Amino acid sequence: MDSSGSRPGLNEADCEKARKQAMRASDSAQAYGCLTWLSPAEGKTALGKGAATSAVLDVPLPVNECTGDEDGAWYATRTMQCQIDPNVKYSYFSSDNKLLGTALFATAQQLDLATTSLQWTETDQITMLSSTGTLPAGLGVSWTTNCSSSCTPGTTKPWTTAPISVGQNLKSTYTLTDQPSTVYEYIDIDYQLRIGSPNAIDLLPPITWGGAEVRCDNKISLPNNAGCVVPWYTPTLRLPRSEYGASADMIEWAQKNLSGHWGLRGTGQPLHRLQGETQSAGNRNIICGTSKFTKDPNVQDDSCDEFPFAGNYESGALNGITHGKDCAQVTAVRADTTGDLATDWPTVTTVGTVTGSEKCVRGHIPKALNTDAGGAYGAFVVRQRLADNDPFWLSITF
Repeated sequence: MDSSGSRPGLNEADCEKARKQAMRASDSAQAYGCLTWLSPAEGKTALGKGAATSAVLDVPLPVNECTGDEDGAWYATRTMQCQIDPNVKYSYFSSDNKLLGTALFATAQQLDLATTSLQWTETDQITMLSSTGTLPAGLGVSWTTNCSSSCTPGTTKPWTTAPISVGQNLKSTYTLTDQPSTVYEYIDIDYQLRIGSPNAIDLLPPITWGGAEVRCDNKISLPNNAGCVVPWYTPTLRLPRSEYGASADMIEWAQKNLSGHWGLRGTGQPLHRLQGETQSAGNRNIICGTSKFTKDPNVQDDSCDEFPFAGNYESGALNGITHGKDCAQVTAVRADTTGDLATDWPTVTTVGTVTGSEKCVRGHIPKALNTDAGGAYGAFVVRQRLADNDPFWLSITF
């Protein structure tokens, strides 16, 4: 999961400023309410203090896929985005500016997408975790979700002045839909939250936040269906050695030994999908064309394998290579005769001189291993709904 950062918002200083302004402007006795964000550290402190004085102890946080990361940041997979934030504070003041009571809330959200559908669900929650002192009668929650671009409905209101008390969790699940289009739709979703009472004047406007983003397309990234993903999440293609043997070893060797470190998270940059089939075929012909590669009779059913893939923008053919002989050269090494290719041909060794600055690697690899690894990449493109130039990491596993 990747985090896209935590949410800024109105804070205690904003509340204090608004209180002073209200006192100067008021000509009658009025009670006031203030809704603010706390920092993650402030939220934990407030929760600890609240639990010690609240009538209800150990109120659980709302639960979703972000349980364990309750810090207000957004986290995601390719088809899910979530957050849990236990840092929403309501403060209640008397007309003479005395603090009468406070309440601490947690919000939780989760978007569940599908790579084969333009429709997704969102589940929002808010829990009143603790309270101190006295709160105004009729305290209620109003929540508005605004969905941009071609998303429908454009506005959803899970709650409008819904009553809430200590220990209570409000939960709402609803459906959002992208309307089919001839372009990629980047849909921003933002939120507005008000917690207040008819017996207290709001000192601050409702708190707002964003950070939820969905990208949908109708048969653009993939020719046969429409679907949606979280665009800022970079997925990882995992190729086990147990399945792809020397083909996987060749990739890992290149990631570690060549300066490009293509797709190696923490060291190199992500790879990027090249969608154009004609260009991909041209890239492969430059590296592995029949006039440019001679099979090795010592490698079982030898084939020309290359990395970065022909279907990547990092392909050597798109980065100055005009002949596969200018890639680093490797060949599969036989280790056994079990009949299982990944076991029998598990590794590669270099051929000739390697400088480490080569822009690609080309290998003599048993055809089935080569083909299966390529198929795994193709299935990954579909499974993750990679668009042209979408980034991805590549990890060789056991």
